[in-house]
Amino acid sequence: MCRMWTKWVLPVLCKKPKTYRMRKVYTIPVLILFLLSFWNLTAQTLVSTDPLPKNVVIEKFGGLRCGYCPRADDLAQVLKDTYPNRVVVINIHQGEFAEPHGDEPDYRTIWGDSIAELAGVYAYPVGTVNRHLFDDDITAMSTNLWPVSVQQILEETSPVNVGVETTYDSLTRELTIHIELYYTATSLYHENYLNIALIQSHIIGPQLGGSANDYNHMYMLRDLITGQWGDTINPTVEGTFLQRDYIYTVPETVNDIPVIVKDCEVAVFVSETKNEIYSGDVVCAVNGTNRYIGDVSLVDTVKIKRGSAGDSINFSVKAKSALAGEEVFLVTLEAVGLPEDWDASFTFGDHSFSDTAMIMLSQNTEEELIFQVRPGQTAAFVYFRVKFQSLTYPGAPYRYCKFYVISGVTDLVVNGTGGPESEMYDYVFTDGLEHAACSTYAVLSADDFVLGIRDRAFVDIKNIYLNIAWTFPALTISQIEAVKTFMDNGGDLLISGQDIGWDFMSGASGSHSSPEATDFYVNYLLADYISDGTSADNIIYPNGNDEVYGNLTDAFLINIYGQNLFPDNIAARQGADEVFYYRSNDVAAVVKAATQNRKMIYFAAGLEIIGQTAITNQIMSLTYYWFNNSLSTEGCEEKLSGVFAGQNEPNPAREKTVIPLYLQQNGSLVIYNPEGKIIKYIPLKSGESEISIDVHGWKPGIYLYRIIAGAETGRIRKMIVN
Repeated sequence: MCRMWTKWVLPVLCKKPKTYRMRKVYTIPVLILFLLSFWNLTAQTLVSTDPLPKNVVIEKFGGLRCGYCPRADDLAQVLKDTYPNRVVVINIHQGEFAEPHGDEPDYRTIWGDSIAELAGVYAYPVGTVNRHLFDDDITAMSTNLWPVSVQQILEETSPVNVGVETTYDSLTRELTIHIELYYTATSLYHENYLNIALIQSHIIGPQLGGSANDYNHMYMLRDLITGQWGDTINPTVEGTFLQRDYIYTVPETVNDIPVIVKDCEVAVFVSETKNEIYSGDVVCAVNGTNRYIGDVSLVDTVKIKRGSAGDSINFSVKAKSALAGEEVFLVTLEAVGLPEDWDASFTFGDHSFSDTAMIMLSQNTEEELIFQVRPGQTAAFVYFRVKFQSLTYPGAPYRYCKFYVISGVTDLVVNGTGGPESEMYDYVFTDGLEHAACSTYAVLSADDFVLGIRDRAFVDIKNIYLNIAWTFPALTISQIEAVKTFMDNGGDLLISGQDIGWDFMSGASGSHSSPEATDFYVNYLLADYISDGTSADNIIYPNGNDEVYGNLTDAFLINIYGQNLFPDNIAARQGADEVFYYRSNDVAAVVKAATQNRKMIYFAAGLEIIGQTAITNQIMSLTYYWFNNSLSTEGCEEKLSGVFAGQNEPNPAREKTVIPLYLQQNGSLVIYNPEGKIIKYIPLKSGESEISIDVHGWKPGIYLYRIIAGAETGRIRKMIVN
């Protein structure tokens, strides 16, 4: 399945663009850091006066001797990529794990210890999200809490909008920073604080848990330009516009580490006091800007729509310019996973575009664009993004909105959102579905799954494969409720992850116990959590009496999480069966259950830690067949052998009937009449998925059929002709 951006470029002008005259900017030269102007009330050019959602500021605490810090860095990058232009990351090297040994570089600053003390840093790596106090008495939190905390902040409205522009003189190393603030609501405090940080990326050096001495350190704090806790902001009442200019001389080095300005960014944020960051942003140190250009927004309340081959689906999007006069904007339709036989386009006014257009907008006037998607025969879940950019200010952050279309999909691999590991290892599930000859699957995040359930777009989905891996929280409450809704409506579930039970049921520090999680674990996964596993639990073996998985071999569990092999020890509750056990203690590792309404299998030893690809492929294939066909072990083995003919439909048949096939080599379909004589011998090619049989004129009775391919012979099935 393709996951790269599919992007077409075909610019078209809706109107002839006007010529714009550039505004000259004058600066006053000073030395080092100096305040050029007091707070004043002139017209804003960077910020919006409309209330906007908060941006996120993550301060991560770690050091070059922190073995788990690379995982935290990966998670921070995933969050930045997931929410473009909405997340600021500041990596603060501080504490005992940041102390250099021997000739190791010193990445610390004079500011880090005080920030860590304020946050209540208790371990490494940890971080704060907007220095907000969530469900604890300190703002520092483990990395597993970042995703859900980031989501919460992004959904809140900021009382202040933050604008920033930079220019840099390479001869003098003077960095000019222009700040604009606009209060759309009154702060709870009459004084707030403006914080400006210099951060640097692509610093190559040592990092425990990384790649020897060539780890690429990103977003490293180099200096706090406005000091430890920032400059005072006053007044802070609704309708106040404030601006300030700084000139800062960038040092050649900090702690003998070169400060390379082209790799630097300026992070700006406003805090209520020392804690509680309202919002912030980050721009390049060289000619950076976050000028607010306007917005695009989805008019439809439904973000995910279900389609069918050949039928068009429409989405309405409103575009609005915040720039003075008339301005030209570039609108681009981008797609992830768009099959070749799908079509996507949009219209603006009387003009149609296949992918990209330049449109003219007047300030504060909303215009409608209609986006049209026509699915083809290929099953897919496609993510579309509408990108909105200014031609006059190409460096300004683009705005975007997104929507999705699903068509022809029956099976979903759903990645957990608690960390990057789920996406890293989802190939285990997709490879297994490919091995099972499933061509109607798609991959999406658990958050998108919630949207699809809300929008009732997944009515064709029969099975989901929930890939939690080793991430926290295993599922958020909204994700739990979405999965329960899916199962309550007859959907089948495979769920896999080594610490789901610990996260939901242990009550340990850092876990995510809740009434919703307990209900899901006990009543939907039908499991009892016994204990957290250990590295001794490194072999699982099948229950030989199990009708689906009983003939599989032992599987070795491998340590892919840096000495963190903790597969949960579990037990089946009433109504469930234990399918695999650990060799070390004969305690269950996997449970499954089937009712008249749904099927479920729970791997407490995650599939991604099973070291044999052949076994994970067999597990996924058997699960797929069990979900879709209620196959006995014999039927499952038949498919695994590559020679399978399913039950014909309709049965009984009058005119025509269709036999589903799974054939990995050339063979023949043999049909016997009621007297046991061969009446048809039909050649089949490898890969054929079904064959239609014309039974018109056949004598009523019971016929038999099977597949023969080389040395393999398929199971005999009955066909009734009326």
